[in-house]
Amino acid sequence: MLNPTSPTSASCLLVNPENLCFTPKKGDYIYFETPPFQPGERAALSLSRAADASMLAYARFVQQRMALADLQGILTAAGYPAVQPIGDCFVGGANTGRGYFAYNDSHALLTFRGTEADNNNDKAADAELDRAPEAGALVHSGFKRYLDSVWGQVTQCVKGYRANRPNQNICITGHSLGGALATLAFTRLNDPTSSLITFGCPRVGNPTYCNVISAAARTRACYRAVDNLDIVTHVPFDFLNFYAHPSIAIYWLDPRHTLRLNPPVLPSDSDAIAKLPNGFLTTHWMEGLPNPLSEPLADHSPVRYAQYIGLST
Repeated sequence: MLNPTSPTSASCLLVNPENLCFTPKKGDYIYFETPPFQPGERAALSLSRAADASMLAYARFVQQRMALADLQGILTAAGYPAVQPIGDCFVGGANTGRGYFAYNDSHALLTFRGTEADNNNDKAADAELDRAPEAGALVHSGFKRYLDSVWGQVTQCVKGYRANRPNQNICITGHSLGGALATLAFTRLNDPTSSLITFGCPRVGNPTYCNVISAAARTRACYRAVDNLDIVTHVPFDFLNFYAHPSIAIYWLDPRHTLRLNPPVLPSDSDAIAKLPNGFLTTHWMEGLPNPLSEPLADHSPVRYAQYIGLST
């Protein structure tokens, strides 16, 4: 959560492009203030831990990239002494999925990075709206391509962990594009003791694909966190059932930042679009950002997810 001893930490919640595009500067945020993972823990604890893990996957202090030692130091202090980067985590302009696998003897985090504002390859992957086969269904081809690029690393990490820890939980998580990759990894691994937690996740596949996730959610923890009007959770649009969201537990941060489970009515695509600047949808969602941000854009900020969910624990 925000560091109360830092005089600049409150600026992390300002509705400006910097807080949408980048994670907090060093010292403004304290990662992983949740207690260590315990089987059967409250969902809010799992959500808070995963939100921190997802924001950390950007591996940045604002525009400054972390070094591997920075990432390892934060995760080791949080009780994850083993850390394996996935993809080109510490360079600009990568054209692959990115993230990390961090673990201890009781729990693991498989975490994917979201879209970086200064990476045109990420933006191109987001914009690939054609669909490709996956799990007997159809999914977003750009998301699938990004996961394919690091799939060998992912399976190696999971296989190594499972060799001596067959029943420990693996939380698969990510924010934005990272949430989409986490969703695909969850279904592709089909690991019976894994869980899925996403933040600001776009639609990933067609209704048939969503049924695969919904079926898994009957026996495994699957949570989708949505901050109010977050525009990314409303794309790609559900035109002709090309894309949909799965029927899993939804944790919604309402306009007062209160975390609510499965509210009876969620904002529609039209509700979110109505509060975007005129003409905004003709560009990539991270281009031409207004300052201050409109509500559907501000609600996508990773630090808002982490902070407001953390306050609910």
